[in-house]
This record gives sequence, C-alpha cells and structure tokens, in this order.
Amino acid sequence: MCELTCKIKDKRNDILMGEIGALLHDIGKMHPYFLKHQSIERTTSFSHENISNFLDPILYRHICDSAFDFTIMTPSNIKNLIEQHHKHSQADDIVKYLQKCDRKDSADDKGIVRRKQSINNTIISSPFGFENEKIDLSCLQKRFDDLQNNLIELFENYSDIISFRKSLIGNLKTAFSHALGETRIPANDVTLWDHSYSTASLFKTILAGITCDGYKDVNDLKWRIFGICWNGENFINHGRKIADIQKRAEIIREIKTYIKRTLEEEYPIGNVIYEDVNGIYFTFPNLNEEDLGRLAVECADKILSKVVYRKCNNVMNIELNNELNNELWPFFTLSKPSGSLTIIANELKRASEKRGTPKISPFIFIGDEDRNEELINSMPDLDRVFDEVKVKDGRLDVCPVCGIRPKNERDEMCSTCRDRRKGRLEEWLKDGQESVWIDEVADKNNRVSLISLGFDLDKWLDGTMINTILSQSFKDWGNSKKVKDFLENEQYKNKLKKRNISLTDDLKQLSKELLSVITNEDINKDSNFKSSLINIYFEDISSSQEKRADDYVGKFVANLKSRLDSVPFDPSNLQTLLFTQNPSPARIYRVWRETQEFFETVVEKIKRDIYSHKWKRVAFSVDYKKLQSALKRSDMLFEKTPYVIRLDGLEPRDLLVLHVENGEFCTIESLEKYRYADKSGEEAVRESLERGLTYLALESNPNNNLLKDNSNIEVNKEKTKHQEYMPLIEITISPMSLRLIVPTLDSIKITKMIATLYSQRFEKVLGKLPLNMKILTANRKFPLYVLLDAERRMLDDREFKKPVKMNPWWNVYETENDDFFKFYPTRLIGENEKYTLDDLSSISKGRLFSLYPGYFDFDLLTATTDRYNIYYEDGKRGDETYRLYSKRPCYFYQISMIRELWDILSNLSSSQINNIEEALTTKLREWRYVEDGSNKREVFMRFAEATIKDAFGSIWDSLREETRCLFINSLLNGLLMDTIFIFRHMIKEEKEIGE
Repeated sequence: MCELTCKIKDKRNDILMGEIGALLHDIGKMHPYFLKHQSIERTTSFSHENISNFLDPILYRHICDSAFDFTIMTPSNIKNLIEQHHKHSQADDIVKYLQKCDRKDSADDKGIVRRKQSINNTIISSPFGFENEKIDLSCLQKRFDDLQNNLIELFENYSDIISFRKSLIGNLKTAFSHALGETRIPANDVTLWDHSYSTASLFKTILAGITCDGYKDVNDLKWRIFGICWNGENFINHGRKIADIQKRAEIIREIKTYIKRTLEEEYPIGNVIYEDVNGIYFTFPNLNEEDLGRLAVECADKILSKVVYRKCNNVMNIELNNELNNELWPFFTLSKPSGSLTIIANELKRASEKRGTPKISPFIFIGDEDRNEELINSMPDLDRVFDEVKVKDGRLDVCPVCGIRPKNERDEMCSTCRDRRKGRLEEWLKDGQESVWIDEVADKNNRVSLISLGFDLDKWLDGTMINTILSQSFKDWGNSKKVKDFLENEQYKNKLKKRNISLTDDLKQLSKELLSVITNEDINKDSNFKSSLINIYFEDISSSQEKRADDYVGKFVANLKSRLDSVPFDPSNLQTLLFTQNPSPARIYRVWRETQEFFETVVEKIKRDIYSHKWKRVAFSVDYKKLQSALKRSDMLFEKTPYVIRLDGLEPRDLLVLHVENGEFCTIESLEKYRYADKSGEEAVRESLERGLTYLALESNPNNNLLKDNSNIEVNKEKTKHQEYMPLIEITISPMSLRLIVPTLDSIKITKMIATLYSQRFEKVLGKLPLNMKILTANRKFPLYVLLDAERRMLDDREFKKPVKMNPWWNVYETENDDFFKFYPTRLIGENEKYTLDDLSSISKGRLFSLYPGYFDFDLLTATTDRYNIYYEDGKRGDETYRLYSKRPCYFYQISMIRELWDILSNLSSSQINNIEEALTTKLREWRYVEDGSNKREVFMRFAEATIKDAFGSIWDSLREETRCLFINSLLNGLLMDTIFIFRHMIKEEKEIGE
C-alpha cells in the first residue's frame, strides 16, 4: 500500500529542489544593503529579489544552471523562485504558489504601518520582546560573504539532493539566524531563517499535494498538521538509573531523526513545525477526503515499518504485550485544514488527552470529529520475543525496568535494558565531564533535588497571546501621512459625518469606528471612498493596486475576511487583525524555539556561573591479578559495575566506586563530605586510598565483603588522579519543560538564577507567559522512578493553566511605556475564544487584569508513599496537613520573596528560628478543629506577631518598614512557614549567623 507515497517519492528530487528554492527565495535580505534600504535613514535603494545585481557571479551562475530546474505540474527553477516571488504579473505557475506561501507567513502580509529602525541600531528581538541581538553591518557583510562562498562550494560539489539539502539548511540556518526578513518594530522578532524555513515548509507541502493531484486552485490554500505521538515522558520516567533515563531520551532523539528523514526526505510531505519528547509534527497536504486518509495511513505505515519494526531489536524495542504495559507505542493525529498553523495548539492538546490511553495497536485520529482509523500492520511476534530468551537455572520473569520484556529469573533486567545501560556508561566513560550518577551529584548532606520547569504555551501556539501584542501603535497610525491626509479631506469628512462617525482624539476608538464603514456596509457602494479608507491602515499595499480588475475593493476585503477565519467580520475583530501581531507560521515556530533556547541557556548558565569550579572525582587502579586472587569468588568482579569500598580512617568510611575494567576504578559519589585526618574532599579520599583496599562489596549487597580475610590490595599511587565533572544531570529538555537533578544545597541558588533570567528574558510578557517551577528533594538513594512520578503529579491540575483576576505583581513602568506590549486582558475568555482589542487595556497598578502568574511548588520526600500526598483541591494542596501549615503552591513571582524572608531570618540564630516554627505550628495544630469564628484569624495574627517580635527583639525596630510589612504579610499568605520548611528541612542550610 504505497500509491500516494510512491508518487511523492518518484517526484522527491523535484519537491526537494522546490524546497531549496524556497529556502533561498529571500537570500537578498541577508545583504547589508537591505538593512540600509529599510532603515529610517534609507541610505540606499535596494531590491532584494534582483540577485544578479549583488550575488557573486559564480553563485548566480550556479543558481541559473538548468541542472537545478524542477517540474511539479509545470517546469520551474530556483532562479524563478527567487527573482519572481514579488513580481506577480511575471511569475510562472509554481512561483504563484510560493507567493501565496510567502504572504501566509510573512510579517508583511498585513502591510501595516510599523516603526523603522536606525541603521546603527537594528535589533533582532524575540517574540516576547527581549532584544536578542544588535546587527552589526560589518559582521553581517562578513556572514553574507561566507555564506556565498559556502554555497558556491556546495553547488560545485553537488552529488545528491539529500546531502545538498542537509548542508544547505545548516549553512542557511547559521547565517539567516543573524538577519531579519522584516526590520521594522515589532516585526523584528522573526529572523530571516524562521521566515525562510516556514515559507519553504508550506511550499514543500503544496508541491507534495500537487503531486497527489491536490491544490488545483492557487487561491485556496490550506494545510494540515500530521503528528506522530507517544508517551515519551512516561517512557523516560520508567528508567531506574540515570543511565537508563538518558539512554531512553537518546532513543527518542534517534526515533525523531528517523521520522524526519522519512517524511522530510524519503517521502517529502512537509517539514517539522514542532517537536518535543512526546512527539513530532509535520506540515501535511490538504487533499480530498479519500486521498487525505490514504496518504495519512501510508505515511503512518512507513513510520511504523521503518522505525518500530526495523529498529525494534536494537533501538526502540517496542514489543506489545497485552497483559503488561506498552513501553512506547506511537499513535497519529491529522488536524483539520487551516490557513494558518495555529492549529498546532489544538493538536498538542488532543495528543495529550490520547497519550494516557493504553493502546493495543496504533491508531490515526483524523480531524475535529476524532474519527479514528486502525492501522493494519503485522505486529511483533511476542512468542518469538519470549523464545529468544534462554532460560538458565530458573524461570522467565518480567523485566522491572521496561515492564514488558522477559528476563531470566536470576537476572536484574532484560538484555535490552542491560545493553541500554551499558551503552550509556560506555559513552560516559569516553568523556566523563557530566555525571550519570545521582550519588555523584548529592550534596554533603547526601541529598539531591529535582528541579522541573514548565512553560504553558497553549495560548501562544494558538495565537491568542500573540494577538495581545500590537503590530502598530495607535499613535504611529494616527501620525501617519495617509491617516492625516484622509481625515483632512473635506469630502471624506462629510461622508463620515453622514455616517455619524465623529473624529475623536481617542485613536483606538476612531480606528474602530472607521472600520465599521467596511464591515457594516456593501463594500461596492462608493468603492473609491472605501478604498481610500482601507488604505489608511496599510503602508506597503493598497486595496486599489489591482484597479484594472473587477470588484478590486471587494476582493481585497474578501482576503481580510478569509484571514479572520471563523470569527465574525465586525469592527472589533477587523481592528484586532490590523493592529495586533500576526500568528504566522514563522512566529509560531519562533515562539517554541525561543522557550527551548531559554531552557538551553538555563543549563549553560548553571554550568558557567554556578559550577565554574567543577567538582572532582578520583580515578585509581590496582594490580588486576592480585585483586582477582584476593577475591573469595573470581566470578564476582564485573566490568562497568558499582562497588562499595571501605577505607579505614575515612569518615564516612563507605565510598561508592565504579570498576571500569582490569582493576581500573573511579569514584562515583560526591567527595565533599569526606574527611581523613586534616584533609577533606578529594584530598581526603586520595590519601586514604594510599592505605590500600581491604573491603570490596557490590553496591547491591554492601555488607558482603568479596575480599578474603586479611587482604590488602595496594593502590597505584602514581596512577591516582582526579577528574573534573559538573554535578548536574539533565533529565529532559523540550520547548515546554526542563528537568534537572542538582545538589540540594545549590537548588535555591539555581532557582534564584532561573527566576532572574526569566524576568529578564520575558519582562514584557510577564503575566502572559507563565513558568511553573517544582522542586523535589530526597536522599540520594531514593528511587529515581518514584521521584519522577512525584514530579509528574505536581501542578498537574488544569486549575494551574487558568488565568487569575489579579493586580500586576511586577514594576509595570517599563511595560506601560511600551507601545506594543503594554496591552493586557481585562476579562476572562472561554476556552475557544480569542481576545479583541476591546478586551485589552494598558497595564497599570491598582487594576485587575486576567493574568497567568505561574506557580512554584516543592516538597521533601522521605518515603516512597509521600508522593501520594501530592494532589490539589481548589488550587491548593489537598492533604490536610499541608493545608494546615502551608499555602502551597506559591506563585512563581513569590520565589524572590521567599529568598528575602530567609535573608531576614538570617538575623536570628537557628534556635530562634526553631522556636518561631514550633510556636506557630503548635498553635495551628491546637486550633485545627476550632470553629472558624470571626476573631480566630485576628487572634492568631496577634499571637504570631508577638512571637516574631519576641524572636527578633531589638532588631525588629531597626528593620525597614517595607521589610516588616513583608514579614507580617508572610504570616497571612503562608510564605513564612514555607520559607522555614524550604531552608531548614528541605535544604538543611546551615546557619552560622547569630550562633
């Protein structure tokens, strides 16, 4: 069954050549003259599509070479795609499709008035308003020259389309990421790479659709999204050791690589527009219903056969077992058709709902109706899988790691899971700069913390929050020459007066009233007047530019209606369309790439700033033959296996080490806690090792010494050395989330750094882009899979994705003076509603807005059952004990308050802090069953205040008024008790001040 995919494969070279042309279509915008032309100063005139005027002649000759022509429906070539994509009357038939894709994605499609930048201060911004990079013209010229040289080499060494495409994308991504497709503010948030990649992806999908006899009408272009989904987070969480988890994350990366090759290169139906650990999503052609289902099923079948079955024995290992759990099994989604890619948010939501459903075979879910079609494939033969396991001295058992494959009863795990772990350890041994051992990350109190960060991007990926950012300010609009000339025209003023439209100074209201002429009347009546009215909202385009065509104004308005999609064509919605940012495919792509880059920056910043001085492990060796002869049983020494050694005089005396091979060992737990004589840390361990090894036991059985009595294996002093590593373990990273394991004593330091970085990067969208943070602390021997299960339960309620009516918590001065980012929602909207400008108001203190604050929750796990206490009722912890002493979860912005409260408490001794905690908890416990009388709260506050003042004594009066207010408020909102819990119980931070 490969009728449609075979058609696409037969035209693969032509489709990919068309994609390459689309990737290069705006190469002229990389030239410094483009910036000069677009700047306020406009120091030169430049047409970026006229590449013969500025490209290296050799490169231009290659682009014109007929070897790079292609035929999809009609012949075309790369040269035409570049030179004709703005020349509507001259374009060939295929270029017309590129023009439509370009307009769908380009920030220019609105053509609205925007603020130009200076040639000396042209900024590349993020979609969230952060200034990422200032473009230097000399650097840009150097990058452009380097790009040309690289492209010339690529063309001259062309061998096959796949390799050429891969190298081209690498070169363009590097260069185009430092240039802009649109230089005016605020459209400077989409890089030239974002725009080129998104346009090429849409165009590539059109070409694939034409190959399948679709897309007959160039004016009716819609796309779908094809998702390959799985429960990747659950798959990763099932790992028992860090090596298991990291290998599982690596497997998911390999799976996605295979899928990309299949659907981007071998059967090129589109490109990736979103990916994370739970799935990968592609642009997909919109065909007739019959062909659509066939193509989707064929693509799904190719994925199943290439990735699941061909790799099932050495990479994915997805064997289905009806009686147990599936380890990792894909299902597929196909969205409804849409003219934009904001439907990705709906697909992610749908996949999330389906992900938890146990599956016995792969399904594809098509469209809004959730119609599903079972994919018929030969499933892996479970009998064969079980027969491959040879039973030795026992029976078959189920592997405790994967929960699917069989293992010998005496084995710790199945051969697949064992090979995964072994493979990850071999990779670690090659470098060792980062750790795969929780013991090696533990702090001196033997504790580790799991830090989990999560963005909620739903309202960004569906365009809702993008539409709260202005694309032109009302002031800029009102001051434009077109608007002034229109409003000063006496004939037009009379026409407006007859329609009872007053020329108010409120530009927001005026713009909306003027638009009512377009939405409430027959557009063809008095078309010249209405054409002039429409044109005051645009700078680069005109509703009358096709004046020779019939009904030219009506066609322009019809285009505006189509861009409004399903919402009514009324003044409010049209005003929102014309005055707010466009959720174009490039901007959607940029949104999730920016959040992923933020998480990558967090990791790099922790490595650079928190762990600039790396931790150390000790590597040592012994005579291998002597070690073997000293063993009670020669078969008890394994390679790449953890052992416990006991060293006399070392405190504590047990030390976890890894036997690498042939008597070569290295420590695999943190050394800071160790003491030997007057030495500490790594020096203490090295010196104690000089006395030799008298005790060696498997980690799984630490009290069974494998060495014969009176054995003492000498350590080779000359070969003993230290290795440096980062005490940081990355569990998963994706656009939505980041999970790290860090030393507990550093967890709050890292938390503070993250909160500061978040406030900097997302300053202009605070309250719109929530970040949730979770911290879970446990002993280093605590089961990792339980820790990850507890993290999964935290902040998992839909309650934490809803907006809250509240005052802005940040200093709004910068925001309220930003013409584009200052508008915030003032009302709560339904799940499928979108904001209009009527729902937005300029941010200010003392007024309630509909905000997304983000949340912060934390806990100390001392028993595996503690995770079941993590649940929520009405937005707070549901467990009665938590509700008595704590108000968790906190808001994310309260992290800084917690740190400040602890700094205040540093004025007290440990015993004084303990007294405060004991007094307050005792009183709360005594009153837990007291009826909630009218004065209960007031009495408790008086008691709490007296307790605090007594503890601080004379220090209290010396504190600033703001500090005292913060402290008193912390009694009301529960932050004081939470602060003490974090620092005294979770972190066990030592205090010396006041002792």
